[in-house]
Amino acid sequence: MLDVFIFETQQLLETLEETLLQSEKEKALADEHINEIFRIMHTIKGSAAMMQYDYLSKLAHALEDLFDKIRAGQTRTGPDEVEGVIDLVLAASDIFGAEIDKLSTGMKGEGDFSELIDKVHNYLKSIQGDAPGAEGPPNAETASDAGGGGAEDADDGGDDDYTDYGTPLYKIKITFEAGCQMENMRAFGVVNSITPHCQKIIHKPADLESEESSEEIINNGFILYIQSGENPDMLKKLVDEIMFLQSSSLIPIAPDSEELPPSMRQKAQEEHEEPEEHPDKAAADKPAAAAVAAPTEVIAKQNFISVNVNKLDKLMNLMGEIVTTESMVTKNPEVANLHIDTFERSSQELRKLINELQDIVMSIRMLPVSNSFQKMHRLVRDVSKKVGKEVDLVLIGEETEVDKNIIDTLSDPLMHLIRNSVDHGIEPPDVRVKNGKPSTGRLTLEARNAGGDVVIIVTDDGQGLDRNAIIKKAVEKGLTTKSEHDITDKEAYQMIFLPGFSTNTEVTEFSGRGVGMDVVKRNIDKVGGSISLDSTPGEGMTVQIRIPLTLAIIDGMKLRVGKLVFIVPMLSIQESFKPSEGDVFLDPDGSEMIMIRGECYPVIRMYNIFDIEPDYTSFDNGILIMISTDAATFCLFVDELIGEQQAVIKPLPEYIQKHNVGMHGIGGCAVLGDGSISLIIDINSLVEE
Repeated sequence: MLDVFIFETQQLLETLEETLLQSEKEKALADEHINEIFRIMHTIKGSAAMMQYDYLSKLAHALEDLFDKIRAGQTRTGPDEVEGVIDLVLAASDIFGAEIDKLSTGMKGEGDFSELIDKVHNYLKSIQGDAPGAEGPPNAETASDAGGGGAEDADDGGDDDYTDYGTPLYKIKITFEAGCQMENMRAFGVVNSITPHCQKIIHKPADLESEESSEEIINNGFILYIQSGENPDMLKKLVDEIMFLQSSSLIPIAPDSEELPPSMRQKAQEEHEEPEEHPDKAAADKPAAAAVAAPTEVIAKQNFISVNVNKLDKLMNLMGEIVTTESMVTKNPEVANLHIDTFERSSQELRKLINELQDIVMSIRMLPVSNSFQKMHRLVRDVSKKVGKEVDLVLIGEETEVDKNIIDTLSDPLMHLIRNSVDHGIEPPDVRVKNGKPSTGRLTLEARNAGGDVVIIVTDDGQGLDRNAIIKKAVEKGLTTKSEHDITDKEAYQMIFLPGFSTNTEVTEFSGRGVGMDVVKRNIDKVGGSISLDSTPGEGMTVQIRIPLTLAIIDGMKLRVGKLVFIVPMLSIQESFKPSEGDVFLDPDGSEMIMIRGECYPVIRMYNIFDIEPDYTSFDNGILIMISTDAATFCLFVDELIGEQQAVIKPLPEYIQKHNVGMHGIGGCAVLGDGSISLIIDINSLVEE
């Protein structure tokens, strides 16, 4: 139950922040936003109370009261009031988030938020005053507050709301998945989501806060009787969107049905008897009448389930072992030499099925980067407010998918890069105007697929990097021995990723201590990625992060150099060919080049990079493979091209990683079909070399 509570509260807090930031952007609280925030607070209040986290429940209750008054029109909602409300709720959201993090790690919560609760109550009093609807009746939804006596109580006091007795009546029955826990709170969420679309709503069980209600829902299902003029398909869709739903049904019900609760049935009967003078009108007012004759129950199955990430990790590891074992069986030299047709056909069918299984397993772990990107809105908002700047965050390519483990690793580097851009990349408004720029800075966060990698680009239109200041600081700290003229722009900009490097003269809350950018690079390196930086003084800076789509399995090409076998990702290979010695020439710097279809490409001899004794040094005997990356295109000279190989990427042993002797350009290793080990080439770091 604790796991479910933590997961659902985290989801609600993410939705809460998105809603608040959207309201802040619009400088107004739209009705749908008010209702959404009220629903979130109501759900957190009930869930926290059920889990006996009363300190969280009290804070949620205070905010629920605030939004209850706001949606009932009993407060002022001008731009100033909206800003104050948003600041309060964001502060509460931070507290909820911190407490949930503590609970998820087994720590005990603090338990006293009376100061913030008092602030909420005092602010509510301050914005009520002369509000236009201060004495008006509460919103109809308020009557179904779970803190009250239940739906039947709400029904008895709400008869005056009924003015159109011809509105269709429906019965909704919901069953939740076995073992989903907190059935009463889930039922309460259904009530909250559907109430705004109903004139009347009654549910069984009536009291959703009692301990017995969950048991009743498990045994009999959750039943609602509603009166609504909305499209039934829309109502059904609302119900089907809830989590852990096993089945749901929505059927029209006759106004005089004995199954209806008494108050709804009585009103329906009065309406049924009244319109005898106007039969045509009565018929027009009852669009559901024909459907009542033969109601059919349509069952909707839930399309999503929550799965523990550890299970997915184990599934991925098993998938990798299956790929390795299949390769060992089908590529076994003793079997390969037999040339048995039936075996080859069976192995091809097995390979096809394993490929399909692998695609499904991979897709399960792939998540859109939108979740990580959306969190940056809050970060930009908070940092820009504290440093007195105006910054717009633009998101591009949020739908791009990447492995979940990589998304987790990306979060911290992105936060640091964005903090840096807002803190000392983008200028203050007066400086920007003076320099002929808009007063509001622009920060762009973009994601896109490029071959087998995902590219994340962070761009700002600020002041850019000062090349001379970077080189001066690097010389002062002893980080370089080169002279200023010998250092290229790219080399200078890459220096900011060195440990302890910072050009800030002041230490602020967000930067200047000389830690951070080196950690960013280290985190990206951990997942086999690379990071590069470019800048134009006065115009801005661009940071590009390149990371693999997944850390698990790649389609590769086996190459041999001397006695060692390497694997290169297939997506990076453009073509392979046998050159002659005369095709290769030297450029003015003494580097080997080759002309292909009118274009010159550098030639890299792999045996030189890894200090291997090759079989061939002459181009007449070896083979060239054209490799293409975003950074460069080049030709790799090797002894032999062996063939395709699906490789399960395994990390290099820790003692090799620790010493990293001659291993630059190696991204991992893989077990081949004969049980031998092959090294996987990291193309991007090979280009840097």
